[in-house]
Amino acid sequence: MDALYYLGLLVSILIIVYQFSVQRRFQHKDLPPSPPSLPIIGHFHLLKTPVHQALNNLSNKYGPIFLLRLGSRPTLVLSSQSAIEECFPNNDIIFSNRPLLPSKKILQYNYTTIAAPYGNHWRNLRRFTALEIFSAKRLQMSSDIRTEEIRFMIKHLCKRSFEGVVLRKVNVKSFFYLLDFNIMLKMVAGKRCFEEELDLDKTTKGKLDDLKETFGPFLNMALGDYFPYLRWLTYYGVEKQQMKTHKKRDAFIQALLDARQNKNNSLMNSSVPGGEINLPIIDVLLKLHESEPEFYTNNVIKGIIQSMLVAGTHTTVVTLDLVVSQLMAHPEAFKKARDEIDNHVGDYSRLLNDSDLFKLPYLHSIISETLRLGPLTILPARESSEDCTVGGYHIPRGTQLLVNAWAVHRDPALWIEPDRFKPERFLQSEEEKQGGCKFISFGLGRRVCPGEGLGMRVMGLSLGILIQCFEWEEVKDDSQVPIKKTNLNKQAEERPVNITFRPREALTKVLAQL
Repeated sequence: MDALYYLGLLVSILIIVYQFSVQRRFQHKDLPPSPPSLPIIGHFHLLKTPVHQALNNLSNKYGPIFLLRLGSRPTLVLSSQSAIEECFPNNDIIFSNRPLLPSKKILQYNYTTIAAPYGNHWRNLRRFTALEIFSAKRLQMSSDIRTEEIRFMIKHLCKRSFEGVVLRKVNVKSFFYLLDFNIMLKMVAGKRCFEEELDLDKTTKGKLDDLKETFGPFLNMALGDYFPYLRWLTYYGVEKQQMKTHKKRDAFIQALLDARQNKNNSLMNSSVPGGEINLPIIDVLLKLHESEPEFYTNNVIKGIIQSMLVAGTHTTVVTLDLVVSQLMAHPEAFKKARDEIDNHVGDYSRLLNDSDLFKLPYLHSIISETLRLGPLTILPARESSEDCTVGGYHIPRGTQLLVNAWAVHRDPALWIEPDRFKPERFLQSEEEKQGGCKFISFGLGRRVCPGEGLGMRVMGLSLGILIQCFEWEEVKDDSQVPIKKTNLNKQAEERPVNITFRPREALTKVLAQL
C-alpha cells in the first residue's frame, strides 16, 4: 500500500508540473482565440470525427485563425484563404519543419527521410528528388514505364472478354493499387511486383493485402506524442505496431537493394549518375553512396525508397478510386472526357499515350475537381521553429500548424456551388483557377508535394486509357445502394467500388494486340 501511495503521489506531482508548464505557454496576451479547454487533455475532446468538419465548426465560432492545445502541443489552425495568406509566404521558413513525433522516429529512419526537419539534410534530399525523380527530364524518361505498366494491366482486363469468359467485377481500389505499385517499383528497382501470373480476381489477393498493410500510411495516433508522460503506455500499443510495420518495410526494401547490388548490370558501370540512360532510382542512389557515403547512408537510401512506395502509391490510389466514383455518379462528365479523348486521338488505331495528356484539359479538370472535394482534408502538420506573428497574433516556437484544406475547398466565397462536382470550373484561366491559396491539394510553400507532376501524369494516363478503351458498369451487391452525387466521398470510403470493364468495340483490334 505504501508503494501505491508514493506512486500515486509521484504521478500527481508530475501531472501538476506538466499542467503548469503547458499553461505557461498559453498565457501570452496576444495569442489567437481559443476554446475553453479541459485539464491535461486540452482540446482533444473537441476533435470529433470527421476532424476537418469539427475544425470548421470551431472556425465558424472562433474565426479562421485559432489555437488549440492538444495535450502538450499548442496547435494553430488555419481555415480560410485569407488566414493562409497571412501565414504564407512570410512565415514559410519558420513553418517548414514537420513535428518530430517520437512514435515516428522508427518509421522515418531517425528522421532522415523526406519528412526530416528543415535544414541542410532536408534541402539535399529535396534537391535529389527534384533532379533525379520529379524533374521534367526524368518524368519524360519514365513515361515508357508508365505506359508499359498501364497497358500491362489493361491487357488483363481485356483477357477474359477475348476468351469469351463472362466478365467479373473489378475492385477499383485494388486494381489501381496493383497498377501504381508496379509503376513505383519499376521506377525504383527496374521490376514490377506483380508479374505475368496476375489474376485480378484471386491469386494476387493475399499478396496485395500484405502490401497494403506494409506500405499503407500509418494513421493511428500515439498518445505519447502529445502526452510525454504516457509514452511508456503507447510503446506497447501504437509504437509496437509501427515497429512491426517498419521491420516488414525495411526487409522488403533491403531485399531490393541486395538484388540490385548483386545484379551484374552493365548500366551500373555508367560513370554519371542519372545520365542519359534511364537507370532505376536504386542504381542512382547506390552510385551516389559510393561517391558521397557520408550523406547517402543506408538509412537515407531506404528512406527515399520508402517515401516513393508509400506516399507515391496511397494518395494516387485513393484519388483515382474517388474519380471513378464521381464519374459513375456523373455520366455526363464521363461522356465529355471520352469525347475529348476521341477527338484528340482521332481514329481508333492507337491508345492514348503520355504525350497526349497536355492536350486533354477536361480530363485534368476531372482529377483536379476530385482533389478539391477530397480525399485530402487537412494538410500534413508543420511546426514553427521560432516565435512569429500570424494575423497579428503571437505564435510561440514549437507550435504545430494545421491547415484545413477541406474548409478552403468548400468555401462559398471562393467557389460557386462548392459542394457540387463541376470539373468545368478548372477550365478557366490559370489565375482564376488557382487564385493564390485557393486550391491547395498538393500543399504549399517549401513543403509542397514534390510528386505533383508524376502523380498527375499517372492519374491522367490511367484514367484516360480506361475511359478510352472500356464501357463501365457498376456492380452492386444486394446490400449496396447505387452511388449518389451527395456525400460521395463518404460513400467511397465506406464501401468498395466494383466495376466491370467491357472493351469498346471500336478498339477491339488495338486491344487485341497488347
